Amino acid sequence: MSDETGADVFLAYSSKDRAWVEQFVSSLKASGVNSWFDIADIPLGEPWEQRLEDALRHSRTLVIILTPNSIRNRWTLVELGAALADGKRIIPVVAEELDTGDTLPFLRGYRTLHEASPAKAGKQVAEAILAAAA
Repeated sequence: MSDETGADVFLAYSSKDRAWVEQFVSSLKASGVNSWFDIADIPLGEPWEQRLEDALRHSRTLVIILTPNSIRNRWTLVELGAALADGKRIIPVVAEELDTGDTLPFLRGYRTLHEASPAKAGKQVAEAILAAAA
């Protein structure tokens, strides 16, 4: 199911939420879905911006982890904008409670997963991705 990057999904998140995202990635992988995760997939000494751009371009789905940190993070917004422009499937995951005013306006039309547990969120996202691929 994955393409030349070896990833089914690209993760957009804030590095401040890395511990949550690491558990989420483990849950995705345990469910059979590969994700491109910058910490694991960019070797030391590599040009990270180019690797990030390539991975986003070749992924089918962008999973954006929404937290108070990520909605104020420039890179998360850049990655989301690129995915929207490219017509990618977008799965928003609200990992922490957000104020109503903090919701990104262009994601309001997307069905969003609200789940604080990274393991449960990863399993549900994996199920949705695998069902769409079937």
